[in-house]
Amino acid sequence: MKYKNIKKFNILLYIIYVFSIIFFLFSKEYGKSGISLISLIITFVLTKAYLKNLAILDYSLYIIGNIFILSSFLLGSCYRLYDIIPFYDDFLHFWSGFISVKIGFNILKNTSCKINKFLICMILFFFAMGISAICEICEYLLDVLFKMSTQSGGLKDTMMDLIDASCGAFFMIIYYYRKYLR
Repeated sequence: MKYKNIKKFNILLYIIYVFSIIFFLFSKEYGKSGISLISLIITFVLTKAYLKNLAILDYSLYIIGNIFILSSFLLGSCYRLYDIIPFYDDFLHFWSGFISVKIGFNILKNTSCKINKFLICMILFFFAMGISAICEICEYLLDVLFKMSTQSGGLKDTMMDLIDASCGAFFMIIYYYRKYLR
């Protein structure tokens, strides 16, 4: 059942990305066409990783990760939802905190060593913050290389993004602590 759903989900994503690539090529917005292509490639790589049953990429993370790529790269950057919807950027950075903790938790639950519960929470938080920092570097590079305005608020935008991600990570850590670590 999951494989059938994955196939339909992927077909929909591939159609959206290919349409966007073509649309932006005809619009002569080559940077946006490139970002659409990168989104397509990421979806393809995530699919291959998921189908190989990588321990860190479970069904929910696969679906949520692909929706996040679609929401941030394509809808946010290319179709400018960051500019149209107030707090769209804040929501996505908050959501990225959830996703980062989920990835970190999937990695930790597949290790055989015993780790103190408090240390697990700290590792998850710092892992999420590291991922958030990488996202901010990517935003900066999008601005520099593709002349986009992902960091239109400068340092204030970067700091708010990191705060949003840390809040999302904090709430996800509380969830995992209550559900698995008690």
